[in-house]
Amino acid sequence: MSRTLRLALFGHPVEHSLSPQIHRRFGQQLDIDLSYQAIDCTAAEFGPRFAAFIVGGGSGANLTVPLKHAGLGVCQQIDAGARAARAINTLVRTDHGWYGHNTDGPGLLLDLDNLGIPIAGRRILILGAGGATAGILGPLLGAKPALVTVLNRTGARAEALAGKFAQRGCIVGGGFEQADDLSGFDLLLQATSSGHDSVLPPLRRGWLTAEAAAYDLNYGPAHRAFAAWCDENGLACHDGLGMLVGQAALAFEIWTGQRPQTAPVQHALRQRNA
Repeated sequence: MSRTLRLALFGHPVEHSLSPQIHRRFGQQLDIDLSYQAIDCTAAEFGPRFAAFIVGGGSGANLTVPLKHAGLGVCQQIDAGARAARAINTLVRTDHGWYGHNTDGPGLLLDLDNLGIPIAGRRILILGAGGATAGILGPLLGAKPALVTVLNRTGARAEALAGKFAQRGCIVGGGFEQADDLSGFDLLLQATSSGHDSVLPPLRRGWLTAEAAAYDLNYGPAHRAFAAWCDENGLACHDGLGMLVGQAALAFEIWTGQRPQTAPVQHALRQRNA
């Protein structure tokens, strides 16, 4: 008799998350019996909700906003990516306790590779210096870009984040008000949350080369304003759904030892949510 793999997503809000759909499709693809529940909870509620999940037989979990940092407190071990980002998005139960991982950066690289967007030797501009950017910088710098520049409304925050990763590659940070003379970037990564309010950071087409690509870590309604700007400015633009599916596939592999195929799941989600 097969044992059901009990998984969950913790965060607030989570009611519109695609993660349950994604992992159920992964389970069907690999014939793995699983239960994946979305559990809405704030940081203050996380401790008791996670404890109840453990009592119920939970063996793996995803964490999303605002719990990625809070997840550090339940781990006995964390991987290098989670340590650098000070954020966890995947938890797995082991014989030695809970092991925390961050699959966001590798998930992004997986999708960029699928899209044929190279990183090595390229100049990359990232908008936003929050947790999303912190989660991707380590793997991104590991792919050997020529330069990564992080811009943020509060320049000091971008400078501090760049300083934390300075030993990993060529990276600088600053404020939007310092960006008048920037140019020559091959890839724009939109990592702010402003799209959730249907607004944009102060974008400039002149930052980018004629052949540059743009990638938004957001998807769905939060991506629309950025997609419209890219269309108006002749930029090839991609949303973050592929990253979401990619990081989920890596989390699924951590839990099960098996890597699911991402392309059919991403296609099914686009068809269903079109």
